Amino acid sequence: MMNTRMHKGRSECDMTIRHKEATRLIWGFTVLLVFIAGGAALALFGSRQPEPQARNGILDLTSWDFESKGVLLLTNGWELYRNRLIEPEEFALTAPKPDEAVRLPHAWSRGQDSREEAATYRLLVRLGPEQAAARKALGIRDIQSGYRIYVNGQLYGAGGILGDSPGPPEAAIYPSIIAFPVAEGNNEIIVQVSNSTYQRGGLLSSFSFGKPLDIYHYRETGLVWRISIMAALATLGIYHLALFWMRKKDYMSLVTSITCLLMSVRIMVLNEGILTFLAPSMAPLWSRLAYFTLYAGIPFMLATIQLLYPREMSRRVTVAVWFFCGVLALSVLVLPVRLYTCTFIPFLVFLLLVLGYCLIVLAFAVARSRTGAWINTLCVFVMFAAVTNDILFEQGWIQSVNLTPISVFLFAFAETLVIAHRYSKAYVDVEKVSGELTQLNQQLEGKIRERTEALEITNAHLVYANEHLHQMEISRRELIANVTHELGTPMTSVQGYMKALLDGVIQPEKQYIQLLYDKIQMADRLVQDLFDLTKLEEGQTTFHMMDIIVDDLFDEYFSSFQWDVESQGIHFLLQKPEAAHDRVPIARIDPIRIHQVITNLVHNALHYTEEGGTIAIRGEYGRDRLMIQVADTGKGIDPQLLPHIFDRFVKGNSPKRSAKDGSGLGLAIARQIVMHHGGILTVHSEYGKGSTFQFDIPIEFIPMVVD
Repeated sequence: MMNTRMHKGRSECDMTIRHKEATRLIWGFTVLLVFIAGGAALALFGSRQPEPQARNGILDLTSWDFESKGVLLLTNGWELYRNRLIEPEEFALTAPKPDEAVRLPHAWSRGQDSREEAATYRLLVRLGPEQAAARKALGIRDIQSGYRIYVNGQLYGAGGILGDSPGPPEAAIYPSIIAFPVAEGNNEIIVQVSNSTYQRGGLLSSFSFGKPLDIYHYRETGLVWRISIMAALATLGIYHLALFWMRKKDYMSLVTSITCLLMSVRIMVLNEGILTFLAPSMAPLWSRLAYFTLYAGIPFMLATIQLLYPREMSRRVTVAVWFFCGVLALSVLVLPVRLYTCTFIPFLVFLLLVLGYCLIVLAFAVARSRTGAWINTLCVFVMFAAVTNDILFEQGWIQSVNLTPISVFLFAFAETLVIAHRYSKAYVDVEKVSGELTQLNQQLEGKIRERTEALEITNAHLVYANEHLHQMEISRRELIANVTHELGTPMTSVQGYMKALLDGVIQPEKQYIQLLYDKIQMADRLVQDLFDLTKLEEGQTTFHMMDIIVDDLFDEYFSSFQWDVESQGIHFLLQKPEAAHDRVPIARIDPIRIHQVITNLVHNALHYTEEGGTIAIRGEYGRDRLMIQVADTGKGIDPQLLPHIFDRFVKGNSPKRSAKDGSGLGLAIARQIVMHHGGILTVHSEYGKGSTFQFDIPIEFIPMVVD
């Protein structure tokens, strides 16, 4: 039991240590993710040089070193001409007045006034002689409009169909790069845009300006970054889908997988996504897919939190979010572009409300120490900040980039850690249960072994008892036969002699009278032995205990057997125990009863010892006991009879035993007398070599006093 408790305590301690290690691992990954995100943001945005400021519509880049500083984002100094598509020649001839100066990204929403569908953007870039020696390029990321780009009066780029061209206006959202020669001094960049397809029109992202190779490298760096996030989300989605395939009841893995896969597809179809490069002609389809994956992914993201913290999150809120997002996703599939794009900004506001509610739910989960609550709170907070950033960015109020994909990746990775922690905890629980089952099995095996041993012992006892009962039954039958014979024979003889005397057949002579007396005495002795044994077993016999010196016991009581033994031609040996000279051994016994025990043992030995053999009476001191042995060199006791030698009416076969010798009760009486003296009567016998009976009685050593 002590070992079991120690092992159980050790298992609980190991489980606590593993739980702490898993918690530290989650926090370590969280900190690592924060550093990675911060480092990536710093690498993408923090390394940019201070932006040159335009003055009077002219962006002076004569001091910009394209070799060391690289690509520049053309964000400020743009002149906006609303509802006009102005050609380069018109600027040269009339110099129209701009409506306002704007920063990129810049967009307008299509209201009820359908005239607000076109605009012209113009920027003058001043370059020095060294800068004008090499060609430059513009990187175009996101124009949800038909557009034309003129540089120094020459058309270098176009997409979609402008409103003044044949056919209905058509938007083009795919990115592109245009290269062109530049001149020293002012270089005019004119961008004409028109939009009748999407809810928003204009220049939705800044143009990158620099050397062509730098522009390509800049774009490819962003593409690699997006592909990396997309591949990571796809990998996580496939991983969780495999977990669900292996364990169908783990819906947490399923919803996490769907969330990751939807967000991965969204990154693939967004502007400058891999699909927009591979199939730019399918831009309208990619636009629908980008909206659909966003609207459909948010409910699954919310379901992840619902499954993690069902007690903290209201099911009604979850159902409402599913219904609202489901309607939006359906609208993307069935409504025209102009209508479903109107839902984007309201959806982002709704998403902020949902994330705020999730933060409240997670605050309760943190307070209740739920698994993974801290890391989920951190990720939802980051997502809340990212969505806020994207809303402000989409409205053109701040200069930034879309951070939602990164926040979604952090959230998905956090859920992976939480699921891994749950599996780890489940594994620890399985190990604990397995250890407890192992202990229980060991205990059961031990109990079964103990019960088996006990049953074997009990079976052995039952076998012995059965043999004992069988022997007792034989003894009982022999008793009945013996009693019938021993009592019947003398009684028959007595009746016969008495009848002969009464009839005058025989005369009352001494030999007949002696014969009658012997028969009556035999019957009386048998009855008396049975009576004595019964009284001894029931504790009704009176013992006259007295203190007697051990030497006197041997000299006065045991030495008297010498004549009986030697008269039959058998050697007699009396060996007294040796004691210290300054102490006198005193035995408190009933000497008559102990003499009766020795008498039975010696007479039994006489029956089984042939002439020339030896019968010995020996004494030996123990710590506070006197061991007395009666040994003979006779033929010994039959091994089958030996276990029952002290039972009633058990007799050995001896050729020297006469019909009137013994009743089979002597050893049973001797054993009871020894037991009443606090000792045990035992026997050791080798068949054919002799037997040794031994019993012990308590003694006390008294110091010798010399006058």
